[in-house]
Amino acid sequence: MQYEANDFHQVRILVLESDPQTLSSLKAFLARNGYQVFGASSGEAALEAVKEREYDIILCDLSLQGISGMEVTKTISRMHPHIPVVVMASSGNIEMSRQAFDAGASDFIIKPVDFPALPFVLENNMQRKRIEQRRLSEERANVLFKAIKAIAAAIDSKSHYTGRHSAHMAELCLEIGQELRLSPERMATLELAAHIHDVGKIATPESVLDKPGKLTPEEWQEILMHPCTGAELLAEIEELAEVAAVIRHHHEHYDGTGYPDGLRGEGIPFLSRILAVADALEAMTSNRPYRPAISWPAAVEELQRHSGTQFDPLVVEAAVRVVNRLLGGWEEERAA
Repeated sequence: MQYEANDFHQVRILVLESDPQTLSSLKAFLARNGYQVFGASSGEAALEAVKEREYDIILCDLSLQGISGMEVTKTISRMHPHIPVVVMASSGNIEMSRQAFDAGASDFIIKPVDFPALPFVLENNMQRKRIEQRRLSEERANVLFKAIKAIAAAIDSKSHYTGRHSAHMAELCLEIGQELRLSPERMATLELAAHIHDVGKIATPESVLDKPGKLTPEEWQEILMHPCTGAELLAEIEELAEVAAVIRHHHEHYDGTGYPDGLRGEGIPFLSRILAVADALEAMTSNRPYRPAISWPAAVEELQRHSGTQFDPLVVEAAVRVVNRLLGGWEEERAA
């Protein structure tokens, strides 16, 4: 039996509702129906909740206090395009529903909520997202995978110092994923994300990527943009929505100090947390324009030093086991 360390949970739903009584009723009803329910009554609280943990589906009232429900929907859909957002409104028309769908909503329902029908609406939206993500035929998936690897090679070739960075990243990610017993579907997503995690750097000048000295604030800003740029490119392809989210968040830190969205802990997609560890390991053990490579044992020590702050402790433990097991073989390959 294959499992992921954080996958043993009920379906997580975030309910965003401005009226306290309605919020309480929705939470109680959904909890009775087997959901793990979290709630917030303002747009600001909603965005903070998304930083704290990942959800399977979100139910969002358009009349939230503070930041509007429409803006919250747009922000969440940009951060997590694979998570369905069902919006609620006290009244509606074609234009309002069109705006909601343009903002990234997966469904639109009118209040008062039909409680008996709500679980069916939620399950239908989650299933629709799953089908969208899996609808590639095997032949199309193979073509897409080859195209992604070609793009990754083109990105790596932009820099003299990162010639096979994406390929090494994929190898590391798969080893860590196997150690964590990811499902075949999650392994496939992780491999795709690893190969193309730096696709956003396609827009970064080579002079910045290979600069040996300290970056200027403007140059550093260009580097900081690459996860968002890459995610936005991939999010246009429905089948790559989850890959887009993994890539967007692979520079988030476990304590919330990373970028671009300041997610923390379980709010960071699990595959992004794996990508972050593999990326750091591969970067530390490779020569870069601003510093020479360090040894694998030293890299492991550095990982452990930042476990719980920059990196997920669970993923660090798995990565350390992988490195300890395969260190000899990797060092021989790199020396060849």
